[in-house]
Amino acid sequence: MPLRNRFFLASLLVLLIVTLAIALAPIMISNGIRLWVWWFARQEGFVATIDGVDAPFLRPVVIHQLHLKSLRDDAVRVDVTLIDARVVLNLKHILLHLSGRDIRSVSVREFHAELHRTNPNVRALSERGWATLHRLLPEILSIAKLETRVENGPSLILLRNASLSASETEPGRFTAAELMIASPWVRQTFSQVRGATHWESSRLTLAGLTLTRGLDLQSATADLSHLGNQRVGLQFDVDAFGGKLRANISHEWHSRYSNWKIAGGAADLSLAQISDALGFADRVNGLLHASNFTFRGNLAEPDRATASLWCELTGLTWRDRTAEALMLGAALYNRKIELQQLYIRQQSNQFTLSGEAALPATSSEWLRPDFRGNISASINQLGEFLALVGENPADFAGKISIQGSMDTHGRNFGGSLAIEGASLTFFKHDIDSFSAKVTLKPSDLEIERFDLARKSDSLSGDGKIDLSPEHTYSGKLDARTDDLRDYLPTVRQSPGQNAGPIPVELQATIDSSQWDTRGVIHFPRSSPITFTANFPLPIGTTWIAFQLSPLNVSVDFPTLFLAAAPRFFHSDILEDGILSGKLSLSDTLEHPRIVGEVQLVSGKLAGTNSLFNLIGASTLAIFDGNHASLEFLNLATKDVDLALRGEVDFENTKNVVVRIAGTTPIFDLMSRPVDCVNKIEIAPAALPLAPAAHELEFRGPLLESGWSVSLKEDIGSQFSIVSMPVGAERLFPLCFGTGPEEKTLLLGAVPRAEVVPHTSQKKRAKRR
Repeated sequence: MPLRNRFFLASLLVLLIVTLAIALAPIMISNGIRLWVWWFARQEGFVATIDGVDAPFLRPVVIHQLHLKSLRDDAVRVDVTLIDARVVLNLKHILLHLSGRDIRSVSVREFHAELHRTNPNVRALSERGWATLHRLLPEILSIAKLETRVENGPSLILLRNASLSASETEPGRFTAAELMIASPWVRQTFSQVRGATHWESSRLTLAGLTLTRGLDLQSATADLSHLGNQRVGLQFDVDAFGGKLRANISHEWHSRYSNWKIAGGAADLSLAQISDALGFADRVNGLLHASNFTFRGNLAEPDRATASLWCELTGLTWRDRTAEALMLGAALYNRKIELQQLYIRQQSNQFTLSGEAALPATSSEWLRPDFRGNISASINQLGEFLALVGENPADFAGKISIQGSMDTHGRNFGGSLAIEGASLTFFKHDIDSFSAKVTLKPSDLEIERFDLARKSDSLSGDGKIDLSPEHTYSGKLDARTDDLRDYLPTVRQSPGQNAGPIPVELQATIDSSQWDTRGVIHFPRSSPITFTANFPLPIGTTWIAFQLSPLNVSVDFPTLFLAAAPRFFHSDILEDGILSGKLSLSDTLEHPRIVGEVQLVSGKLAGTNSLFNLIGASTLAIFDGNHASLEFLNLATKDVDLALRGEVDFENTKNVVVRIAGTTPIFDLMSRPVDCVNKIEIAPAALPLAPAAHELEFRGPLLESGWSVSLKEDIGSQFSIVSMPVGAERLFPLCFGTGPEEKTLLLGAVPRAEVVPHTSQKKRAKRR
C-alpha cells in the first residue's frame, strides 16, 4: 500500500479514536468514579452511595450527592454527606501516575460530617487509605455550608453553619455561626467566628479569628503534608486573657502505639480573666507569669511517655488565700516523676519541696506513693500560711521552721523532720516555744523529742507509733502548768472569792496503747489532790468502746475547801463546805466497781439551786463495789432540818437507783397529781395533817435525762390528802429545763422548834 494511503488511514483511525474518547469520556469517567469510590470505601470498611455523577468532556466532574458511612462499630464511626460537589481532576497526574495533586479544585455546596471515636486502639483507615486521602487533597477548596460533629470519648467539637474557602494563589476566608467545645474540663461556645485562610504545601492556616472577648486566635496551622505517612500537626498562636499562648502539636499513628509530641508555652495570662471565662464559682486573681510544657508519648499509656512542666504564678489570690509567688517544676521520664521544685513565697513565708516518685501503675498505688524528697520551710506568719489550706488565720500566729526528708521507697517509710517554732498561737492559745524531731522508719513513726513551753508551763515527751494495721503506740508524757484555768474554760472560780491559780502536774507512760498516768492538782487552801489512772486508749477508739474498756482509777483528796475550789462545768450546787475522801474505780465505766468513801461537812448549797430549796448538807458515803451506803445525810432548809440515810445502786449505770429514808418523818403534801416535776420543795408541816413517806427513790441513767422520783407511803395511814390505796407508791417524772413554768413536788417535815408556821400555811392545812 502506498505511503500516502497508510498515512490517511492512520489519521482516520486517530480521529475515530479521539471521537470515540470524546463521546465515551463522560460515561467512562462517571462510571470510573463510581467504581473507584465503591472499591475504596469497601477496602476501608465503609459503604458508599453516589446519587448522580456528571462528567462532561474537559469540564469539572459534578457529584450530586455522596454518602459515606462506616460499617464497623468498633472503629471510628463516620457518617459523611456531600451535596453538589464540583471536582476538577488533574488527568495528567492520574493517568501517568505523576507526583503532585490528583485534584485541582473542589467546590462543595453542603458538607455534613459526623465522627464518633470510642476505641482509640482501632485504626480508622489503612496505610494505603491514608496515602490515597493525601493524594486527594486539592489545590483549591471551597465549602459553602459546613456542618461537623466530632466526638472522642467525653470530648465534643461541634461546628454549625460554617463556610470555608482556601487556595494556594489567593487568600480565603472562614466563617462559622457557632463553634462549641465541650470536655470534662472546658465547656465553651463561640458565636459568629470569622477569619482569613491560606492553603500552601498541604498546610491550612487560619488567622485573625476573634473567638470571644480576651481570646484572639492570631494563627493556627494544620499541617497535612505528611498525612500519607499517618502524621498530622497543629501549630497555633493565641492572644489569651491578656497574655500569649503558643503550642506545637503533632500526632503520628503509623505504629502500634500512637505517638504525640506536644510543646507549648504561656506568658502573662490573667487568672481573673481565665476564671471568668471558665465560669469558676470562686474568683481567682493573679498572673501566670511564665509556663512551659512538653510531652512525648501515648496519652493512653503515660508510663511510656516523657514530659516536663514549669510554671510560675504571681499575685495569686483565691477566697482569703494569698501567695506572692508559686513555682512548680516537674518532669516525667522512665516511669518516674521528678519534682524539681515546688516553691511558695508568701510575704515573709517560704516553703520548698523537691524529690522524685515512681509513677503508680494502678489506681490503688496512688494511695501508697513511692516518694523520696526534701522539705524546707521558713514561716514567719503562720496564720497567713495555713490560710492556704483553708484554716482560719486568726487561730494561728508565730514563726516556725521545718527541715527534713522523706523516703517511701519500696513501700518502706523513712525520713526525718525537725521542727522549731517561737511565739506561736495555736487555736488562740499562746505558745512561747516549740520543737520536735520526728523520724519515719519502715515499721514505726518515732518522735525522738517533743517540747512545748508557755510561760512557765511545759509539755514534753517522746514515743513511737507502730505503722502496722493495729497502730499501737508507746512513749512518755510530762506536763506541768501553773494554772489549769488557762486550758479548761469550764473551770471557773467561785463567786466572791479571789481568783487563785490551780497548778497541775501530770506524768504518763504509754505501752502498746495502754496508759499509766499519775498527777497532782493543787486547789487553793486545800491539800493536794492526787490521782492515778490505768486504761487502754487505741487510736480511733470511740466513746462507746471506751466505756466498755477495763480501767483503774484512784483519787485521793484529804481536804478540799469548796469555798476556794473552782466551779466545775458551771455547777452552782455547793458554795461552801469541806469535802474529803478516797475513791478507787475499776472494771468499766458502764459497769463500774467503786471502793472508798466521800464525806461532806458543813456543806452550803447555793441559793440559786433550782432543784431543791436546801441551804445546807452534810453526808458520809461509803462505796463497796457497785453499791454505796449513805451513813448519814443531814439536810437543812430555812425552816426544816432533815436527818436521812440511804443507799445507791449503780450496778447498771443506765438505771441508777438512789433510795433515801428519813429518821425523821417526811410528809406528802401534794393535793393533786402532776405529770412531771422540776423542783422539790421541803416545807414545815404538822404531823397528823398528811401521810408519811417512809422512803424516796430516785431512778434514772447516769449523766442523762429520764429520771423519776417516787414516794413510798406508810401502810395504814389515815390522814391522806388524796384518796389512795394503803401502802401505795406515787411516781413523779423529773423534767428539768422544760420551761419557765414551775412544777413543784411539795414535801413536808417537822419544823424546827423556833419556827412557827406562817398564816398561809395554817390556812392551807385547814383547807386540806
